[in-house]
Amino acid sequence: MPAPRSILALLPATPNHAQDLPIMQPLPSERLPALDPFLLLHHIGPVTFEPYNDGLPFGPHPHRGFETVTLVLEGEVEHQDSRGNYGTVGAGGVQWMTAARGIIHAENLPADLRRRGGRLELLQLWLNLPAARKMEQPAYHNLPAERLPLLQPAEGVQLTVVAGEWSGVRGPVPSLLPGLRLAFLRLAPTASYTTLIGPSETVLCYVVRGEVVLQNQPVSAQTLVEFAAEGEEITFCASSDVVVLLAAAPPLREPVVQQGPYVMNTTTQVMEAMRDYALGRMGVFIPYYPG
Repeated sequence: MPAPRSILALLPATPNHAQDLPIMQPLPSERLPALDPFLLLHHIGPVTFEPYNDGLPFGPHPHRGFETVTLVLEGEVEHQDSRGNYGTVGAGGVQWMTAARGIIHAENLPADLRRRGGRLELLQLWLNLPAARKMEQPAYHNLPAERLPLLQPAEGVQLTVVAGEWSGVRGPVPSLLPGLRLAFLRLAPTASYTTLIGPSETVLCYVVRGEVVLQNQPVSAQTLVEFAAEGEEITFCASSDVVVLLAAAPPLREPVVQQGPYVMNTTTQVMEAMRDYALGRMGVFIPYYPG
């Protein structure tokens, strides 16, 4: 019988005041500064934008050395980058950007949503890349909800597969992070779900909405669950309608040097990233105005 994986701590998300938006930050935190290979998790909204708003404050900016995953819960998000990629994705969809050797991108509300106003809620997750893959070519994947496999492993349980394999079904994202598995778990009241996580894998478990009993401990919304490294079995029992972001991956166990939008292995590499951005080696961002 698989051993249950015990909980070390329940970590409520804390406000991030870096942007003029309601942002909660489950990771990193004072209690948990790192969760190798998961670097950062932001929960934006829910927020209602008035008509003729200025959109999101995420204008063109560079990245190198990791992947960004934008998971839209409500509303729509627009992506543009220096590789000429453009896309919008709505509720239930995902935008996956592999920054790797370097890219400049911007995220905003689509023009229609800026004009008419509306609600937005999303998660953004940063995934570290191994040293051997940090300088590969950048990539962008736009995945609307209908492209993501939806499993119903039990009554009242829905599992949206984004990356890696879950119950024999593989997600559509070709991540450069080896062994990554990422999914959305939705539970109706009183529903339960049990999954197995490899004993060598790091678990990222964030309760987005609702109340759930996890490993016999009640967990409220906007809480990150820190698990021990041992054990394989994790069981969720919903007390209400529940949404959980669930991911697992083997830790990289490599040095991490982060300076803002650059995540590398040495200070020299970070300085090289800054130089390359200044010299235009991450491409040129040319705004695209659809329609």
